Amino acid sequence: MDESGHEHNRAEPRHYIAKTVTVFALVAALLGFGIVADFWEIDWPGKTTRPHTSAQAVQTSTRAPLPPLDVDAVAGTVNPSLVNITVSVGPLELQGAGSGIVLTGDGQVLTSHHVIKGAVDISVTDVTTGLIYDATTLGYDSTHDIALLQLQNAADLRGARLGNSDDVAVGDEIVAMGNAGGRGGMPTTSPGKTTALDATIVARNESDFSREYLTDLIEVEAAVAPGQSGGALADTTGAVIGMVTAATIPADSDTDAELPAEPPAVVPAPTEPDPDPPLPTMGYAIPINQVLDVVEQINSGRRSDEVHIGPTATLGVLVTTVDETRPDGTPVVGARIEIAMYGSPAYEAGLVRGDLISAIDGIPVESSKTLREAISARLPGVVIRLDITDETGSTRKVDVVLADGPPN
Repeated sequence: MDESGHEHNRAEPRHYIAKTVTVFALVAALLGFGIVADFWEIDWPGKTTRPHTSAQAVQTSTRAPLPPLDVDAVAGTVNPSLVNITVSVGPLELQGAGSGIVLTGDGQVLTSHHVIKGAVDISVTDVTTGLIYDATTLGYDSTHDIALLQLQNAADLRGARLGNSDDVAVGDEIVAMGNAGGRGGMPTTSPGKTTALDATIVARNESDFSREYLTDLIEVEAAVAPGQSGGALADTTGAVIGMVTAATIPADSDTDAELPAEPPAVVPAPTEPDPDPPLPTMGYAIPINQVLDVVEQINSGRRSDEVHIGPTATLGVLVTTVDETRPDGTPVVGARIEIAMYGSPAYEAGLVRGDLISAIDGIPVESSKTLREAISARLPGVVIRLDITDETGSTRKVDVVLADGPPN
């Protein structure tokens, strides 16, 4: 993608691995949310066709011939299993919106991690009944952009019928569905076709200026829009084969704009060829088999470096990475505190702006990312010991009790 926002490296209509494009994550509107921090390489969990009994769904292991696409029929099948998600993010409680897929009748809901990232409050609306539920986060995999929610006091919800993403082929007709624009109501349908498998993207989040490097995605040519993230990618039978996560959006586009209207029946041919025709919108979805591997890991309680289970701990600081050398030649490496939030564990422990965190529980802290990962690996209520160097060069050790915070 060049500075004008155009993508010039079109996907080949075959499997590929190394192609990288820049896209926006699809959290809607009220925040201008789009995904961001550093680039990193991700190793996806291995593909599997074993049954996932935790979901109230049927996962097929062999592919039958697919019928022609009937968008209304697909919507009628999938809509009852979709929800709209509204979040309040950060201390200012700014608003964002996304989509979700019901997995179980008692209220397990699948969504994108970036939809609920930093959320202090999560509200979920059943698009069929209009019932609104409070939701908690059961677990998430931020590196693969997957989160699992639990709706409070939910019963008799309709779980999605899941397909087998290993059977998806380039050229298949699909429908991407979700809460386009964060406007609520019934999901918007975005028909199209698959254009590549195993796609690699760099997804940018305009809310916190981070980037995520995602691989093994299903690429589709369809008018996918902000707010549809966490929604369903369905095949022509109405089976969910992926979860929508990102899309290309031109640099000058309005992310709150309505989806394009249906084209007229007859479009006059231009008198001269367009020397620079617009490129189609490309959407990206996480294959459902890979999503269910993460769901299974969360439900089994198996924490890992990638999968966080349960409530998220917080220290309550904004930090920047420090990697410099003092005039005397002494290296200075760690995470420097820029803000210790009022009332946070860091604030209560006496940490202030300019303090450098160089170790946590004796393990070196080399960057803000290292600190974030170390905190994410711990639970609220845990006592950590920080090695601190203040702006005068004095060192001390500080014990801090981590608090309950929003999903990282």
